[in-house]
Amino acid sequence: MSGTFYLLFFICFCLIQFFFGQYLSIKNVFPNFILIAIVFLALSRGQLSALVMGFFFGLVWDVFSTDVVGSRTIMFMAIGYFIGMFSKSFDKDQISTQIVVVFLANVFYWIGFSFIVLIFPEGYGGPAPFVLTLATILKIVLTTLISPVVFFVLNIARDMFLPHHSFDKDFA
Repeated sequence: MSGTFYLLFFICFCLIQFFFGQYLSIKNVFPNFILIAIVFLALSRGQLSALVMGFFFGLVWDVFSTDVVGSRTIMFMAIGYFIGMFSKSFDKDQISTQIVVVFLANVFYWIGFSFIVLIFPEGYGGPAPFVLTLATILKIVLTTLISPVVFFVLNIARDMFLPHHSFDKDFA
């Protein structure tokens, strides 16, 4: 049952991010739903589940992207790993926790991605690294503000499909 959930989780978030994101945009900027998904997994299911899903989400995004190959894979894995490492310290059900953690994950993602582009600038067509554009700010704010709604829906889906133990135990 858990394998089915994670496969559906992966497919749904890929579809939302890559195919329906354009319809959910504000001024051609749409939330990073995959980042929200990785934060959700890290907080609710543990470090390993977020790391594994971060790898697959990042790999798919890197395939569709013209940016530095592997950049999103590295960033999503690192975010899943570090948030999962501290997940027991957070009250996962508090909206304020979800907002703060998603905001910090967004900032970490932007800084990390900027470092990668600074080191490997070939093929990147976006703004210069570490330049905070209006689109970047809007993406961070939009992703952060929509995260409690996504968490609410994912909590319902998780409770319907998954037992109440950590996914990390499935790999141990």
